[in-house]
Amino acid sequence: LNNWSASTDLSDDPRYPEKDVAVYAARAARAFHEMTAIRTLPTEPGRIFRKIAYGPLLDVFFVDLRSYRGPNQEEGGGGLFGWRQADWLKRELAASSATWKVIA
Repeated sequence: LNNWSASTDLSDDPRYPEKDVAVYAARAARAFHEMTAIRTLPTEPGRIFRKIAYGPLLDVFFVDLRSYRGPNQEEGGGGLFGWRQADWLKRELAASSATWKVIA
């Protein structure tokens, strides 16, 4: 269960002065990007997933399991990666010539 989905209603919860979940999500994303030492891409400033090559032997593929995931569903579906990130990962794995490929 994702208690912080866009459909979460905070209007009756006195613990939260802000009642819009999107505001909390935006604040959390900003805090993450301010405190995490990852290089931002000018073309996609909020993107977390990326590949870092460590010489010819190792490629590490860092994935984002929160931002692109589909909605929670009873039976399967939803997906953790989302189509955009999944396509990127497949393409990058296929193009990689590194001996070891790590998905982190």
